[in-house]
Amino acid sequence: MQSTSKTITLLVRLFKALPRKSQSYFWLLVPLSIFNGLAEVAVLALISRLFTIIAGLPNPPLPFSYLIPTDPKIKIISIILIYIGMNWMSALLKLTLKASQEKLRHIIYIDLSKIAQRNLFLQNYEYFISQFNNDYSTKILLNIQRVSSNLVLPFLRLTGSTIIVCFIFIAILSIEKAKAIYLIVLLLLFYTITSLIVTPYIRFSNKNRIKLEKETTTILKESIKTIPDVHLTSSESYFTNKFEQISQETTPYIWKGGLLPDVPRAIVEPFGITLIFSIGLFPYLTGGEANNLLEIVPFLATFAVSALKLTPPLQTAFASLISIRSGVPDLEEALNLIELPKKRITREESNKYNSQGIEAINSIRLSHLNYKYPHSKNLVLKDINLTIQVGSRVAFVGKTGSGKSTTANQLLCLLRPTSGNLQIDGINLNDQEVPAWQSNCAYVPQSINLLNTNILENIAYGVIREKINQNSVWDALEAAQIADFISDLPEGLYTHIGENGVKLSGGQRQRLAIARAIYRQSKFLVLDEATSALDNQTEADVMKAIEIIGRRCTIVIVAHRLSTILKSDYIYEFDNGTIKASGNFKQLLEKSDSFKALVNAERKSTKNSINQI
Repeated sequence: MQSTSKTITLLVRLFKALPRKSQSYFWLLVPLSIFNGLAEVAVLALISRLFTIIAGLPNPPLPFSYLIPTDPKIKIISIILIYIGMNWMSALLKLTLKASQEKLRHIIYIDLSKIAQRNLFLQNYEYFISQFNNDYSTKILLNIQRVSSNLVLPFLRLTGSTIIVCFIFIAILSIEKAKAIYLIVLLLLFYTITSLIVTPYIRFSNKNRIKLEKETTTILKESIKTIPDVHLTSSESYFTNKFEQISQETTPYIWKGGLLPDVPRAIVEPFGITLIFSIGLFPYLTGGEANNLLEIVPFLATFAVSALKLTPPLQTAFASLISIRSGVPDLEEALNLIELPKKRITREESNKYNSQGIEAINSIRLSHLNYKYPHSKNLVLKDINLTIQVGSRVAFVGKTGSGKSTTANQLLCLLRPTSGNLQIDGINLNDQEVPAWQSNCAYVPQSINLLNTNILENIAYGVIREKINQNSVWDALEAAQIADFISDLPEGLYTHIGENGVKLSGGQRQRLAIARAIYRQSKFLVLDEATSALDNQTEADVMKAIEIIGRRCTIVIVAHRLSTILKSDYIYEFDNGTIKASGNFKQLLEKSDSFKALVNAERKSTKNSINQI
């Protein structure tokens, strides 16, 4: 009972999450199901009348019976023709209902996917760097696909089948009240017992299937992502065996989860037919009510046809109900995405603030800023105070984990302070103003993510093609020192670069990212280890591009290499979440032993590399 209540509660939550248009479409299926039910009632009434006439038994008049000729032969032919016509109409109504259900299922799939995607976009950056939320695409495409196919569609079928079954039961009750009641009660009792036995096993199988499928997906993704290591370490067998082992563990849950929902469906039909003929023949066999076999022929014929009409929707209802109840784990996961609370404000919602209004004129400052990640007790940034003059180039240096990138994310408002403030020209930036400030910002990480499309749409990121200014794109490419390379390509701006820019070199990818920032006319640019994975010559080319755009915007460079910070106007050295020292390059050499050691270590490394040549 508690399980049924939980399933209903989850379905209600899902229905409320749907757009009003989809909800309205659902209610339109109800009258269509009613028409299906009425068509089945008409078919049963006609077959009952036909066999009653054949048996020569008295029967009450049908509606519009005055239109049927009284001649027995013509009367039988007329009823047969009407019966055939009603069967065709019933079949067409069934196809229409099924098509409508499939259409609504796909509409709901699109609705739920859009809701989940929108909710993900409305989460803070902290949500995406959490170790528990690292596979959004799989959740959206796989989990919601299962919900739409294994829960939404069965629910639509259950609704339609229940209405049709009710109408058929009413028709049966009108023919033989007591016998029909026995039939209904026994069928429901049979289903209840079967459901109670089967459903727990189905739910258990589905839970384990979801868990093991996630593990196989993880293994496959990890092995593909680390394919160079797989080749170099000859680890093919390791990953193959691991994948095969988990796949084999998944197999029994897959086939049981597929078979068990069909078990009641497979045995309901013979059970129902057995009941019908047992109830119909019981009086004849016991010699009670009907000694003449001819007298029970109309009843048996009507109930036999009723069984043919009743079994498909009843089986569909049983299978759908089992599928819904076993799909609860998938629905719970989908609702976790669909009902994600909104955490951030978008540009559209804060349209009273424009980017020019929040643009820094003099300085960008972090004032007494502290920060700790959600669910953590320890501060990763402690009393950070720094000032960046507009138009300057500032560098953040320090050991890995010292707080450099986290501070950069605070400046970009990807992360918001636990306490303290980000100030633009001495004024605290509030949450409503964040989208406008971010419109002035650009970010180039060490591993840039590019779209699997052409160069044009990668530069004009998030802009529909019709609104892209190609002159501005070429200006951006020129400034990023990559225009010549693009112009030499056969398809130029329309050259597809593959998944995440796989067809480009590291330096080309970084310069595309810089061109993207220039196209946006960003006033504040953060380069987070943007050149650390590049060779010296490529790094020099990228830094040359940065030199050019340095005249256009304020730049913060998070780096280790001396070559990327030598020309910085100011440098902040981080250590354990605090600013240990600050000043220009020469000042830091004098006041910070750790910075001096860092510089000497890199100079020694560079000298040794030269001596080895």
